[in-house]
Amino acid sequence: MQDHHSQTKQLLEKIEELIESSDLEQLKELLMISRSSDVAEVVEVLDEIARQVLFDLLDPKEAGEVLEKIDEATRSEVVEDMSSEALGTIVSSLPPDEAADVIAELSDAQTEHILGCISNEESEQLEKLLSYEEDTAGGIMTPEVVKVQIDQTIRDAIRAYREADHNEHFFYVYVVDYNNKFVGAVDIHTLLKYPRSTNIHEIMDDEMPVIHQSDDQEVIANTFRKNDLISAPVIDDNHILLGRITVDDIVDVMEEEAEEDVLKMAGTHPDELDTRSTFRAAMVRLPWLLICMTCGMVFSIIVQQFFQEQFKNPVLWANLLMFLPAVAAIGGNSGMQTSTVVVRGLATGDLAALDMLQVYMRECRIAIIVAIFCAIISGLVAHIGMNLFSNITATDINTIGFSVGLAMLAAIMVSTSLGLLLPFLFRRIGIDPAISSGPLITTSNDIISSVVFFSICLTLMHIL
Repeated sequence: MQDHHSQTKQLLEKIEELIESSDLEQLKELLMISRSSDVAEVVEVLDEIARQVLFDLLDPKEAGEVLEKIDEATRSEVVEDMSSEALGTIVSSLPPDEAADVIAELSDAQTEHILGCISNEESEQLEKLLSYEEDTAGGIMTPEVVKVQIDQTIRDAIRAYREADHNEHFFYVYVVDYNNKFVGAVDIHTLLKYPRSTNIHEIMDDEMPVIHQSDDQEVIANTFRKNDLISAPVIDDNHILLGRITVDDIVDVMEEEAEEDVLKMAGTHPDELDTRSTFRAAMVRLPWLLICMTCGMVFSIIVQQFFQEQFKNPVLWANLLMFLPAVAAIGGNSGMQTSTVVVRGLATGDLAALDMLQVYMRECRIAIIVAIFCAIISGLVAHIGMNLFSNITATDINTIGFSVGLAMLAAIMVSTSLGLLLPFLFRRIGIDPAISSGPLITTSNDIISSVVFFSICLTLMHIL
């Protein structure tokens, strides 16, 4: 990892040096021998003028590979500085799915102009891909496939494979009927094992998992993972073969989904990464922070209201407040642990994780064990601490010890239940469950824990 970082840094320094000295010939040679992924990393940290110099020197195919690999915020700035003619040339050099990703970020006027600069066949392909939702199978698939009809032979399949785009990697030859409906697939290894006169339907796999055009990319990633796929056909409602999705697409999807979940759990959104504007990024983060701030104010009001109830015994109340942060923190963290585990299970699509009752029983048993341990330890610490460092009465010390222990037990159980129920609830109403692992559950658990803590304290004060 360090070696790669050092090499990329050296490449950046060399490129900046050549741009500074205007040695464009040597810079062009350097770009020709450099990997597109390394150049993409460099482009993301260069200023606008330096980026333009680089893209002017790259040939269309290399420029397309770099453009496809840079982050969306940088890509948006780069394409804004390019002419429609230059973009059209680059788009023509890209695979259809990657070209569609680039065009999707352009204005309607730019898109229309670029589609007019490329061939009718390419334009129709891109328009079809752009009609699908971005995060669905239709939005990430490529329409380029190798296919033969069900009554053809291995010889026909090999011929079709040889005539396909040499820049693409095809792992399967797909088999269709006369209506272009998908009926099976043959991997290249199997294709070479039999005589060329063999009929393709005799060796095809007619149980290969298929992807529907409207399937969400997270569902697709789980299908690939569970079936160890390297490629899968995409079909429509009528089982018509539309294209294919390959494992490299799924790697991008998994990275995107993981990044999206992490950002949502932190109370922000992937849109923040799509812009270089600090103001826009701040506006993405602000709503969740305002929600948390409001909840924090509610928390403060709750503390103030309970404190008013205990104005006759301010010393006892002051000592109780010392343990409120610990109760709230443990309650919030236990709830977040549960919600994170549940969100992970829902994301993987495992049947065991989708059974709410089964998940609840498991998490409930875990919570009981954790709650008992935390309750005993916190209660003892509070009791011993008050004995050593406080001058309050034995009755008040017992009250604090019991209050802290019981509040810890109750807070963990309530927060765990909330951490379990919220992801399932959000999933049911169509909201990403990852949101439930963020500031929402943390702040909610703080409020719930404080109410539980103070309620137990008041109850015990009247009993003891």
